Amino acid sequence: MTYMDKMLGVQGRSQDDGADPERTTRDALIVIVEDELVLSSTFRNVCDCLHVTIERMPPHEDLGALLRQRRPMAVVAEMDTAGQDGCHVLKVVAAHDRDLPVLLVVDNDPVLLGAIDAVQEIWQLTSVVKCLSRPASEPWSTSCSRPAARATACA
Repeated sequence: MTYMDKMLGVQGRSQDDGADPERTTRDALIVIVEDELVLSSTFRNVCDCLHVTIERMPPHEDLGALLRQRRPMAVVAEMDTAGQDGCHVLKVVAAHDRDLPVLLVVDNDPVLLGAIDAVQEIWQLTSVVKCLSRPASEPWSTSCSRPAARATACA
């Protein structure tokens, strides 16, 4: 099984979660849970190049409802977001799909790192990645750098 097969598969999905049980693919969608527009602006250019949609989830909205309606390929969240902190995000993801990849942005705090590890183990999440520092707000200065023959694919 390839990495993409795992990303697009239905593994770990419960049949009674309100989603269509016949649906076997994930949407080209990344859900970003954040207070400010830092993470979504950081990922914007790369996602545009890959034709992946970003859905920004303000911390006061229901992540569980969005996960039931859509099949994102990943969730990105800041550990210290007010309203939906990283542990809450992990809890919601665990209730929805334990194999859904989650990227948590943590400020290299050993207590938070230990909490993530414990929660990941307790809720049997299989794809949690910890980013130890906040990504730069503009890591890519252009939307896509490809050979001239393919440049229009990202425009």
